[in-house]
Amino acid sequence: MIELLALFRVLLELFVDLGRTSGRKLVQPMLTAACLTGAYTAIHVTQEGSVAAGLRAAFLDNETARSERRRLEEQTTLQTELRQFAAANKLIDQLLESMLARAPGASRVRLNVIHNGVTGLTGTGLLRYDATNSVAAPGRLAGTAVTNQPLSDWSDFLPALLAGQCSFHRVADLRAVSLRARFEGFGATNTLVCPAADVQGKTVGAIFIFWDGNDPVPDGDDLRGLMAAGQHLGAQIAAVLDLQGPPPWPSLAQSG
Repeated sequence: MIELLALFRVLLELFVDLGRTSGRKLVQPMLTAACLTGAYTAIHVTQEGSVAAGLRAAFLDNETARSERRRLEEQTTLQTELRQFAAANKLIDQLLESMLARAPGASRVRLNVIHNGVTGLTGTGLLRYDATNSVAAPGRLAGTAVTNQPLSDWSDFLPALLAGQCSFHRVADLRAVSLRARFEGFGATNTLVCPAADVQGKTVGAIFIFWDGNDPVPDGDDLRGLMAAGQHLGAQIAAVLDLQGPPPWPSLAQSG
């Protein structure tokens, strides 16, 4: 824009000088109008990205046509974002399935993502989480989808997550009553919780690996190896979430 204004000023001064030397009274206004028209056209060409689109926007389109073009552009952008979101979501499911295959005897693996929630009475933002992805072994329930749950549910394992560590828990020992009831509702008796953290160490969510009833639970070197694999998987998922971005539709926290 600054460059266009500078060009306009130079052309205007040139045309003024030409008008003065020509001695014709109508030359200067005509040249000024031509300069203004050129600058107006140049601005639209710059905004639209091509000469043809710029000329159409400057001289042919009315407000209705411009609104329709903006609507089509927004639809195209939305479709692109939807495809990108779906591709990233599919990749996350594939990563969770690889973890399920890596965890002996596990019944399901779920990803929970942290997000900003409502603002409390003190003015402090209350963090929430959503269960966004889940895979299950054959014959097992993946578990019900949950959204906009309070992060205070994670009091048993949040310190370990923030330290970038996995932690193993018996579901019956969890202090958050609603979380314990939800896990027990789909038959889980043990869970391994690992952080989904980016390269800067920022925790963006958690991976839950569950064992039901009498499922064999790993211990010793097997459990340590699974924890290392869970941390690696969490870093991969955090990278995918970063590329994925927020969903192209309003979240429940935003709309509610």
